[in-house]
Amino acid sequence: MSVAWAAYRSLAPVLGVAAPLARWVAPGAERSGWSERLGDVPAGAGVDAWIHAASLGEAVAMPALVRELRAAAPSATLRLTSTTRTGRARLADLGELTSLAPFDTPQATERFLDRVRPRRILLLETELWPHWLLAARRRGVAVAVLNARLSARSLERYRWMGRGFAALIQTLGAVLCQSDTDRTRWLALGAPLERTATVGNLKHDGWPAPSSDRGAVRAALGLDAARRLWVLGSVRPEEVTMLAAAWQQIHPETRARWQVVAVPRHTAASPGLRREASEAGIALTDAGAPPGGAWRWDDRPGVLMGYYQAANLAFVGGSLGPYGGHNPLEPAACGAAVFTGPHLESQGPAVEALEAHDALTIAHPGDSLASTLRSLLEDDGLRERRATAARAAADAARGATHRAVERLVEWKVWPA
Repeated sequence: MSVAWAAYRSLAPVLGVAAPLARWVAPGAERSGWSERLGDVPAGAGVDAWIHAASLGEAVAMPALVRELRAAAPSATLRLTSTTRTGRARLADLGELTSLAPFDTPQATERFLDRVRPRRILLLETELWPHWLLAARRRGVAVAVLNARLSARSLERYRWMGRGFAALIQTLGAVLCQSDTDRTRWLALGAPLERTATVGNLKHDGWPAPSSDRGAVRAALGLDAARRLWVLGSVRPEEVTMLAAAWQQIHPETRARWQVVAVPRHTAASPGLRREASEAGIALTDAGAPPGGAWRWDDRPGVLMGYYQAANLAFVGGSLGPYGGHNPLEPAACGAAVFTGPHLESQGPAVEALEAHDALTIAHPGDSLASTLRSLLEDDGLRERRATAARAAADAARGATHRAVERLVEWKVWPA
């Protein structure tokens, strides 16, 4: 038995005893949901599936997944959970039983399962909580991982858990991966060969369709309906400085025809990013249409896709520095022309999909960034060609949810 696995198994029950007391030192916003994190949810007659999406990002995939599961089992009962309050709020919009997920302690997990009594457990992405999996195995409940991904770093971290953890992975009823690279890593972790397949990214089926009237979308967001929109999506530290320098090299007449909205990747990083903009000479506004060369700043969670629907052009952040990039197919699905920096290591399938349609422009920091931005802002024909190709790439990437549920049915994981 590995030291890491033994330590986790020993520590979790202690944390489970302390968790009820920890409510009183938790941040105020977390206290209201603390009972749910302890597994204290209303008891029921049992559900066909407990489906867990960790946060707001993973919850994007849930509407299409619920539709496909119901297409195969119209009377199925579901319990949806998230680890975050924003994710829980998004799931609640689907009209299903919804709660925060239990802590990964024996006490919270057993209490939750006793009350929810799921016949299947479906986990999105990489939510491999050992005590959830141990409890499911004891109860004979099949567990499937959908939209499964696994980074090289995560693979090594999980390997430290040793054979005890690997034995849990070997008992999974299905592992349906985003990419072939993910599938290879899951198999290396111990996933069953005959129950591990690549189906694509379920989030792609959660994207909204492009709007037929971008001006109306801009007006609904409080922006100028007539001016074109450039969105800086999921920006990370130091990127604002580089983007501001490129923007300031654009001719004032061109800048006057455009409005800019910047959305940071993480709310906690927003103050530092705002300082970057200020030090670069960019005026910021928090509401309304930004005047002149100013930018509108919006660090609220969950707003980015709305801005992408209004955008003519989108820069996707996490790509000018070594962050691995964020998904460039999101603005593409909304009908925007897309460009990024060169650091896209974590976005291989999305990059391949866009490049297959000649729909992705990659700019390097410095003069390349400024010249790329100038071309995309000034050349209407180029920008529209890129946007059309981007929409085609995003449309071709959809359908993973249907393929995933087909596999669950084929492998008798669903219906329950």
